[in-house]
Amino acid sequence: MIRKVGLVVVLVSVLSGCAGTVESGAADPGGGVSGPRPIPPAQNALPPGGCATTVGDPAAAQHALDAARPGDQVCLSGPELSSAALKVTRGGTPAAPVRVLSDGASVLGIDVRADHVVVAGFTIRDGEGLTLNGAALNAHHNNVLNARMNGISCMCSDTVIDSNVVDGTDGTGIRVEGDRITIAHNQVSGSVRRAASDADGVRFFGTDIRINDNTVRDISGKGYPADGAPHTDCFQTYDSDVPPTYGVVISGNRCQQVDQQCLIATGERANPGVPDGVRAIVFENNLCDVGGSRAIAVENYPHVEIRGNTISGPNLQRGIQLSSGSVDSAVLDNVLVGDKAVVEADQVSQPVTASGNRNQ
Repeated sequence: MIRKVGLVVVLVSVLSGCAGTVESGAADPGGGVSGPRPIPPAQNALPPGGCATTVGDPAAAQHALDAARPGDQVCLSGPELSSAALKVTRGGTPAAPVRVLSDGASVLGIDVRADHVVVAGFTIRDGEGLTLNGAALNAHHNNVLNARMNGISCMCSDTVIDSNVVDGTDGTGIRVEGDRITIAHNQVSGSVRRAASDADGVRFFGTDIRINDNTVRDISGKGYPADGAPHTDCFQTYDSDVPPTYGVVISGNRCQQVDQQCLIATGERANPGVPDGVRAIVFENNLCDVGGSRAIAVENYPHVEIRGNTISGPNLQRGIQLSSGSVDSAVLDNVLVGDKAVVEADQVSQPVTASGNRNQ
């Protein structure tokens, strides 16, 4: 039974989450992959005046990285690097980071395990992607293509991931865990499930994370065995085996042609550890055009604010769903294209602050 309270629809039964039945809009506008994606052009991050020394041999490149000192600029270019899986273990200082730069040259992977490092301008293809472990890191203007693991993976703090293209990842395009991380102006597309457990755009865990002005698109559940299709989502977090997540702002993003949800936040333990008066997630001013029966799902995940989003999709039965004790939530000024309920909440998630939500 469903009863309406203002603009919120209250569900008597608890609604299923990400582990439930997968509903696909793959054959319809708003869900599925529209067609092959072109290979993105290489992004050049070498300085305008060039570099004093540019290295093109894999062994020499690794030697230069191993010898790097604070303030050094390691410039890499050339076709021979395509077989290189590089490791960065020497970092810089706040005033003098180590800069690892390229003109779009292909490498198999880059693994950073240091602080104060910049990685920019690489095409990272067919390997283990770009991994970032450390503090004060910056990854910008890289193309990460067909990674066998997460495209960009960050166990980090005070880090910026900006203006990268991530396509064809086996798993999640960008995954971050840590504190004070910014993910901005990236393009994530075509994630697939091969050896990975799922296929998603961005996953986030930790505190004071900003996910702004990214585009996530073309993540499909088509072509898999009936019992093995991924639950494709643009943005996902959960509270199992990770630290508390709070102070996250997800704003101004575009989620398009993704078969399931724009945002899913789920809790086994209700995301404990969020300070009083702090929002776990603010999800605002995003465009969500997806193929699932709901665009935003919050399950046993309190303290979430969902505001000013535009929601559409061919299979929507509701826009925003709060369930299983997602208390202290606010749903404000969202627009759903169509005549379905903008907001649904079960009784154990009440009260919900809801106003200004409307259909268009």
